[in-house]
Amino acid sequence: MAFIDRHGSEDWTPPQRPDCACPEHDDELAGLALPVTERGLEPLTVRDLVEASALGVTPAQSRDRWLEIYDETDSGPDLIGPFHWGLWLGDEARMCYDDDAARTLDQALLDRPGVERVEWMEREEFLVGAPGLCASGMLAAMARALADPRVRAALSR
Repeated sequence: MAFIDRHGSEDWTPPQRPDCACPEHDDELAGLALPVTERGLEPLTVRDLVEASALGVTPAQSRDRWLEIYDETDSGPDLIGPFHWGLWLGDEARMCYDDDAARTLDQALLDRPGVERVEWMEREEFLVGAPGLCASGMLAAMARALADPRVRAALSR
């Protein structure tokens, strides 16, 4: 996978409240309890994750707006994008989802209103296409994805 610049992807400006299309914002969800995957630990709140810098967002770098994917089975690269936001999770947020759950975290994030595409880049980094969401709304979308019970495997330990 390679990052490329593409003409026309530079004209996006992150929306600001109240001119965004966000159904909710992270400050509205500050007390939302996010279950953790380990027995005996208390749920984390969105506030906990934001204060610990374990949930964050920045506008995507121009080089990250479009991804070029080479598929060896066809004649050339495919482009996916545009991506508007870089989203990351820290270690604390990692306790809120399981890799072997019924629904992956990127799938749960893609279910959120205003999210058009998600590419899970690294263990805890995502590129998200969501042109109408502001940074606070993007955090709220990830908080709702983390709250989805399908992103955690059933506790059988």
